[in-house]
Amino acid sequence: MALTGCATNSPLQEPAFIASLQHKVTDLFDNPNPCSNNARNIGIATGAVVGAVVGHQVQKNEKGTLLGAAVGATVGGLIGHSMDERRCKLYEIAQHDHLKLASATITPEKLGVSGKHTVGLDVQIQDQGVIFEKHSERLMPGARGYLDQIAAQYTPHALIESLGPHPPRQAVIAAEHRKVLIVAHAAQTADPLWAERLSEARAREVAQIFDANGVPGYDIYFQGAGDALPVANNATAHGRDENRRVQIVDVPSDTDLTRYLRLRTVDPADFTGVTYASARESAAQTASSASPASTPSAEPPPVNPHASLFQRMEEHARRMAWKMDHSSSHPVATVATPAPAPKPTAALAATLPPGAYDFGGEPLQGVGQPIELGALHSHSMFSFVREAQARGSAVIGPCTTDHPHIAGPVRNLSSGRILPVRDDVPGFYGAPWISEPNGNLVAILDAYVPKSAGLPVPDPRIDIYRDYTHFHERQPTYSRLAPVNVYRGSRGTLYRVFVGGPMQCMDLFVPARTGSGPAQIYYPLIGKSYIATSTFKIRQ
Repeated sequence: MALTGCATNSPLQEPAFIASLQHKVTDLFDNPNPCSNNARNIGIATGAVVGAVVGHQVQKNEKGTLLGAAVGATVGGLIGHSMDERRCKLYEIAQHDHLKLASATITPEKLGVSGKHTVGLDVQIQDQGVIFEKHSERLMPGARGYLDQIAAQYTPHALIESLGPHPPRQAVIAAEHRKVLIVAHAAQTADPLWAERLSEARAREVAQIFDANGVPGYDIYFQGAGDALPVANNATAHGRDENRRVQIVDVPSDTDLTRYLRLRTVDPADFTGVTYASARESAAQTASSASPASTPSAEPPPVNPHASLFQRMEEHARRMAWKMDHSSSHPVATVATPAPAPKPTAALAATLPPGAYDFGGEPLQGVGQPIELGALHSHSMFSFVREAQARGSAVIGPCTTDHPHIAGPVRNLSSGRILPVRDDVPGFYGAPWISEPNGNLVAILDAYVPKSAGLPVPDPRIDIYRDYTHFHERQPTYSRLAPVNVYRGSRGTLYRVFVGGPMQCMDLFVPARTGSGPAQIYYPLIGKSYIATSTFKIRQ
């Protein structure tokens, strides 16, 4: 009852609804018509309850209760009506200009506090080549016209006008201080840094249009999310088209905006190389690995190095899934502590070229070792898209099949300052993580992980000391700031580091509520690829 969502799709320009919403609804609160009075009705009901409680506490009598209920119902109903009216106008603009637009109401409950009344809208507009020029932040001809119309719906003047004649002062003050967040999103790309910079430029362009139309710049925030917050599977052309979009979020205050940002999550299945296995399927896989299969399927062909990025990732995922089902050489990594990495033979050590690193691993078979994260907890204003489906345990492909997903910071349009949202994942609050694979010392310094999937993860510094047990170098023999991806599940956190140099990448899996975890290290050595396993521990 607190959340309805729908989309307007061309060419018919009629509201289209998610299948899970097409069930019996009540005419009063759950009417799927975007021009209905859903938010007004919910606002009246919720406002009356809140107002009654406040009025009773102030006057301590029945008269105060009734008066408070009346005021609360009035303010709640007006705010709800304002959201309804804006939502309806946005859909009229979308229909007129052939835009693909989806919206969902934002409630306190969706921001992590109590309350089912509407406090804002989450609007997403797909860029079907009608907003920006390809590979540019320049607007397409005609785009400025409908963006001006959309921005006009968010001005304090429009909000106050929608409250009707003689609105309560509380409603006017609330309308004058609302916060707007503009986020530009990109599809998965081979150059994530370029995608993040382009999306930030696009978000700034739209934010400036809102400012020019009367939304105060100090109340506008913008972010270039790059490809870090997909809403559809990047493995398909259709999914990538849906991920190219502009998002408009408005909430009552900075506090509410911070809550919204902290709760954003991403489904790794929308990236490539991720599979899901239910508990029953996991048990079946365990049983099949214990006894030989009677009719094993053929191994997929090798990955075509000349294929596109997305084709290579899909082929990697297929080969990874096949190896998980038919090979025990690289089982899925879990929370178990790994066995010590094997030491190199004397013959191998003697043939190492100057400057080479050996982390004590074995030749890599296939693309590497997948990691089971457990159940993923997804949160979205469009809750019917994610939370209504139980997917089982998520299995993430190795870092060799992945690339960094980079999101930019949330900035204020007027000041340019970054909105501080500090709520780090336990264990990743800046303390160093240390390991000594095969006598080398590897240190991950300044490792911070925000709980929000849509905020930038700071690049940690990776310091490597070659043959540390013998020489005890005072300075690292290799050091750099490295981009990371973070995936979180019920089993723990996967901290994926794209190191470069002597180490291609590293998958550090930290089980929940622990200070240590196994890492798979992928590295080149004498023209071949190797994988080593080592335990990292946090140093307080």
